[in-house]
Amino acid sequence: MAAAPLKVLVIGGGIAGPALAYWLSRINANITLIERSPHIRASGQQVDLRAQGVHMMKKMGIEDAIQAAAVPETGTQLIDINGRTKAFFPAVQNGTMKQSFTSEYEIMRGDLVNILYSLTQNCENVNHLFYTTVDSITQDDESDPYGKVHVNFQHGCQEDFDLVVGAEGTGSKTRRMMMGPDAPEPRKRVEGPGKGYIGYFSIPSKPEDSDRGTFCHLPGTRLSRIIATRKDCPELTRIYMLMYGTDDALEEAYKSGDLARLKKAWADIYQDGGWQCDRFMEALRHAPEADDLYCTPLEEVHLPKGSWSKGRVVLVGDSAHTKTPEGFGTTWGLIGPYILAGEIAALYETARWSPSAAVIQGAKNYEETFRPVVTARHGSRSWIEYVTLPTSRLGTRLLHTFAGVAAHLRFDQGCGLDRRTSRWKLPHYPELEDELEKVCSTAASSFPDSYYYPELEKFRSESTSNWTW
Repeated sequence: MAAAPLKVLVIGGGIAGPALAYWLSRINANITLIERSPHIRASGQQVDLRAQGVHMMKKMGIEDAIQAAAVPETGTQLIDINGRTKAFFPAVQNGTMKQSFTSEYEIMRGDLVNILYSLTQNCENVNHLFYTTVDSITQDDESDPYGKVHVNFQHGCQEDFDLVVGAEGTGSKTRRMMMGPDAPEPRKRVEGPGKGYIGYFSIPSKPEDSDRGTFCHLPGTRLSRIIATRKDCPELTRIYMLMYGTDDALEEAYKSGDLARLKKAWADIYQDGGWQCDRFMEALRHAPEADDLYCTPLEEVHLPKGSWSKGRVVLVGDSAHTKTPEGFGTTWGLIGPYILAGEIAALYETARWSPSAAVIQGAKNYEETFRPVVTARHGSRSWIEYVTLPTSRLGTRLLHTFAGVAAHLRFDQGCGLDRRTSRWKLPHYPELEDELEKVCSTAASSFPDSYYYPELEKFRSESTSNWTW
């Protein structure tokens, strides 16, 4: 007799959440995916897939969709404050792990999110709920073979699940509830030369704006400042700001959450910086397109070993292992859910007497398998940071010389891959991969009556009217 389908709650509708829903749908789990926003959060800037993320994308069968929505960025260039190209790294079009600074698979975050949602759009055993949050989580003792997680939703409904997964990002509320009120804050600001902030916003484009990812290091004595542009569509140019160092006004503006203060703080840092900074900062202050300004401190999530899960509650994606910025966030956000689903699936059919034990041990195995590679560079600092984050004109000239040589010798191919990352191999889980026709199983064609909650269905009917596919 087959084990009853797992009942799963996935909290967070970004990248890791929908990816996990897809993989769990292969083992006939009944999945509820909730998102606090009233609709799919198809926003954000440019992301990419590289290294093992390329293989993951192919396993998921979304390569064609990603290529169709890919950003037409031809490569990455470094320029000086007069706009002269000092080094150019073309994108590599080979479908392998050897991606350049511009990946072959560059895509806007919103497009990727929509692609991931579409994988379970017609799966009747995957229930998408928007404008829904969780107030509290409790669970039965781990020794209970049929133990559940008891979830209280914000709108008053209570429901039990076999597995709850937090996938809400760096500031995960699920992580706080899982760890308890007395646990230390796991988010740590990056220290050393990499300490600072990253921000981005949109402005109206001009015909001369390049289709290359363009990075300009600005001279200064107090801060290391980088201004960059990327262009994914004819109408808009995206502006990226990387500021390394400490600026009290920006820190206070970030804490306030006030958009006007954030705009002013960033504009004050970059005004008169050279190249087109004056144009960009004028748009930041006054253009309505720049209201999408987003910024975050450079930080990492450091959870003690063995704490990615607690019983039947598990963390995936940035909730478990943020490193900002790294370049592998999207890649890891796809791979982690695959490993979690695979480890649970490998145990579940053989643990019919205790589905709870399969979930608890599968979550532990997931961390043991994935943690060594995804956290390999946490807390690491190297001499190259001092080279790539100059504050003087001399330092910038040395960087441009070094970059020119690197571009000539194509040192950019496989960028970001250290030895451990490049040698790590994706696990293979036959339970997930061998029966492709089970992606949207009809074996779980509807939620059992015991899983039906009118309050949740009310929110589902109200929120899905805002879907755009």
